[in-house]
Amino acid sequence: EREPGKWSWDVAGFEPRRMPEQQQDDYGKAYVVPPSSRRYSMSMSTAKHSVNFKLAGLKDKVKLVREDYWQLRQEAVDLLEYSSAKLDRVTRYLGFLAEKTRKLDQAIIESEARVSPLISEKKRLYNDLLSAKGGNVRVFCRVRPLFEDEGPSTVEFPDDFTLRINTGDDSLSSPKKDFEFDRVYGPHVSQVDLFVDIQPFVQSAFDGYNVAVFAYGQTFSGKTYTMEGSSNDRGVYSRSFEELFDLSNSDATSSSQYNFYISVFELRNENITDLLLDSGSNQTKVSVGSFGTATDIVQEKVENPTEFSRVLKKSFQRREADASRLKISHLIVTVHIYYKNLITGENAYSKLSLVELSGSESLSGNEEASEHATELLHALKSLSAFGDVLASLTSKKDNIPYEHSMLTKILADSMGGSSKTLMIVNVCPSIQSLPKTLSSLNFSARARNATLSLGTRDTIKKWKDIANDARKELLEKENEVNSLKLDKVALHQEIKRADEQCVLLFNEVQKAWKFSDTLQSDLKSESMLLSDKYKIEKEQNMQLRNQVTQLLRAEQEQKLQIEQKDSTIEMVQ
Repeated sequence: EREPGKWSWDVAGFEPRRMPEQQQDDYGKAYVVPPSSRRYSMSMSTAKHSVNFKLAGLKDKVKLVREDYWQLRQEAVDLLEYSSAKLDRVTRYLGFLAEKTRKLDQAIIESEARVSPLISEKKRLYNDLLSAKGGNVRVFCRVRPLFEDEGPSTVEFPDDFTLRINTGDDSLSSPKKDFEFDRVYGPHVSQVDLFVDIQPFVQSAFDGYNVAVFAYGQTFSGKTYTMEGSSNDRGVYSRSFEELFDLSNSDATSSSQYNFYISVFELRNENITDLLLDSGSNQTKVSVGSFGTATDIVQEKVENPTEFSRVLKKSFQRREADASRLKISHLIVTVHIYYKNLITGENAYSKLSLVELSGSESLSGNEEASEHATELLHALKSLSAFGDVLASLTSKKDNIPYEHSMLTKILADSMGGSSKTLMIVNVCPSIQSLPKTLSSLNFSARARNATLSLGTRDTIKKWKDIANDARKELLEKENEVNSLKLDKVALHQEIKRADEQCVLLFNEVQKAWKFSDTLQSDLKSESMLLSDKYKIEKEQNMQLRNQVTQLLRAEQEQKLQIEQKDSTIEMVQ
């Protein structure tokens, strides 16, 4: 309350303005702090505290990121050093295995170099033994089964080497006539049993000697069945090639290489018809024939028995298109055998000729006037020339009449010398075919009798001694070859084990590389992620620093403004 009579600025109902809050400066002088300045100072302090808190957290994060980065980098360096050391050891061991394998390969090459001449000698001895046992010309006889409508049989089998024919001529003192062969097969003998005796000739062809196998006899005597067989009971064609194929696999080494080609053609009217020739195609050809009659025919490569059967079937289908030519033409299937030694460079060639001859029957009255008379005469002439060549070979004549027929000209390199010739005489047992059967047997007897006439007892003894010596020498060579083959097998097994170790090591190296690549990829990804995170944190840090700088600058500006205001107020007071 104001005193009576004293003037006062106080107005009733009006609250006077409060003086601003005063503070003391560093010299103890009081000064007024504006309210706005206090509010701004409080907000600045709060913001600064928040920024400092964020900076502290960010520094901790950056520190952790750096520690993780350096730890991962050290792990990567350690792993790289470990991988390099392990790979170095593996590489050295692989080098050791490679050197060991090289030495083993060299040992195998040296072993095969020693085996090669022994195998060649073994083949020669086997061929000599085959010649000593029965000569280079052999004659077998096969009798087909008797059909129900053919009447009684005229043949008997005293033993495995004799065929007895009942001629039915009672005027003779002995109506039965014996024919001797190197082997006789009755109707019960299967294709398998027959081929057992043919196999040595196939072996000789594989060993590098030319071989010819002929099927001879009248029409319907079983020649085609002997050579072709049936789908369930294969004949000489298929079995011979299968044997060659099996021999090439059993004899296969790292240095040996065998290739087989087949040619199929027929002789008709002294002319060659190539059954594998395709017009307009570029086919491999081989020359056949001699004495100025060389002819190029197609040879088709076959890799296995299935391909052989396919090619043979294709050629037979072409031939069967003209059925009239079957009994008046000779069919010749030749397997060409090419051998190469990859180490010595030695090359060898031989061939196996499988021949189904035309029918051996003479011309009938109707055929003499038929259109096939000339063709039949050519066929019979070639058969006669074939018989002359066989007789000359077995009687050791100096002059062999190969030039009298296209058949003998073509097969001259498989008949004579070191070559082997086998004739299988096929006969019919029925009484109706007796004249033709006797004709076939008399034809074969020319060669067989000549062979028998060579031998006095001394000669036979000499050949037996030669055969025995050859057997002994062959056995010794076989034992030596088998011993070397066992050594070679042992070397191959050691190489196989070394190869398996190399494969295992290689797989381990691959796994190590894969793991290292994966880890390096993960480390790279993690490093990139950390780098990006570090970059983001660094940018945030820079932004916060900029904000702090701006805040500090604003604070300084505010202080200057406050000081200016304070100065102005002091001046006004």
